[in-house]
Amino acid sequence: MSLKQNIQKAVRDMLIRYTNCPANNIIAGYNNHVQLPADNNYIIFTVLNPFRYGTPRVVTNINGNTSYQHFRLEVQIDFYGNLAFDRANDIINISRTEFLCQFFKPYGIQPIACDDAQNLTGVSGEKEYVERWMARLEFDYQDAVSDSQDWFNTAELNIFETEL
Repeated sequence: MSLKQNIQKAVRDMLIRYTNCPANNIIAGYNNHVQLPADNNYIIFTVLNPFRYGTPRVVTNINGNTSYQHFRLEVQIDFYGNLAFDRANDIINISRTEFLCQFFKPYGIQPIACDDAQNLTGVSGEKEYVERWMARLEFDYQDAVSDSQDWFNTAELNIFETEL
């Protein structure tokens, strides 16, 4: 599983657990050929803008070198439908709790911040209002890149005398 897929799985699992939105109605953003639910009761989340911070740390051992770099990224979560406001506020509510940190620990990411919900209600193609609330969560994670290296554990010396 790629790093992005792992982050998407973590956010999706959080939304399933804490919003009571049906799993089929939680959609990762920027996917092709995805049909939105007819009842406008869904959540779209999109991984945005990763940026690195700090200096990479390189660890060398018998297996080679590994570079560790800390990153931070935003995930935009758009909540649609009659429960959009409630679901957005539920995620904002738990965003700074220890139990959410524990929830994300197995995924190797940690929530850092969450902004307040924004009302982005708009008109649908059917000229009807669709309630939409958006919140952005920030996460920290660490990426690692390894490079193998050949090592030896014994050496045979061939010593001989030469004239100077």
